[in-house]
Amino acid sequence: MIEKIDRERIERFPLGVVIIAVVLFFVALGTASYWVLRWIGKPVAETLPVGPEIYRAFVYPDIVLSGLLVLGAIGLLKLKKFGFVAALLALGMWFSDLLLIFGLTKWDRISFVGPCLLFVIFSIGYLWLKKHLFQ
Repeated sequence: MIEKIDRERIERFPLGVVIIAVVLFFVALGTASYWVLRWIGKPVAETLPVGPEIYRAFVYPDIVLSGLLVLGAIGLLKLKKFGFVAALLALGMWFSDLLLIFGLTKWDRISFVGPCLLFVIFSIGYLWLKKHLFQ
């Protein structure tokens, strides 16, 4: 029975895990590049209609989020437990970030926040259902 599970684990790599990992990586890349460009003084379009003090409050959490997103994406592709944990932490942080953005903008940015919220909720549920892969 153990041999059968191991063979099934190797032969059937879930496409959903790959898709989640790729999205996490590109979100991390976009978030990190946004803040790096702002730090070096390149003009970047502001994404929220809020004051500069609110933007400054997002810097460090977003950098931590980017690190967790990359770590989670790599770990998910390797089917490692650290990837599962890092991905869930990152998705939780992203969920919190999205709820904060939704609270600040109300329905003005729902075209951005809505699909992201759906992806995060789906990803958390999907990874939880596939947690046996990461043992």
